Amino acid sequence: MRHFILLLLLLSTASAKAQFFFDFPPRQQTEQRRERVVPPSYKGGEEAVKAYLMKNFKQPQVKEKVDGRIVVAVIVNTKGNVEDAQVVRSLTKSLDAEAVKVCKKMKFKPATSGKKKVRGRVDITFPIRNGRLSFFDLPTTEV
Repeated sequence: MRHFILLLLLLSTASAKAQFFFDFPPRQQTEQRRERVVPPSYKGGEEAVKAYLMKNFKQPQVKEKVDGRIVVAVIVNTKGNVEDAQVVRSLTKSLDAEAVKVCKKMKFKPATSGKKKVRGRVDITFPIRNGRLSFFDLPTTEV
């Protein structure tokens, strides 16, 4: 008899806990809409960027022949103007300074999030061979 009462007591507390657990309303799942962010782009695409860089990059005097890439991170504001440009990958001070100077003059189509214009970042690569700007099927912009 004692075991029977203990069993009833246990079942009643378990059912009370179960009742308490199921009394809460189901959790509302909030719908999060993720708007597609389109990065800034240069009018004319990759080929236009290469043409712009070749036209506007003034070759500074370099004492030694260096090979590599200069990568400049460019922040484009909502009007398409370059707000900030910083060297992410460096070669020499004079080449880096010229790359930043050229990037600051560029004009982009601003980034968008949904239908709203937002700030965005684009990386522009300057391939350097023998101390000179040179393109051999290398990409210039990275997102």
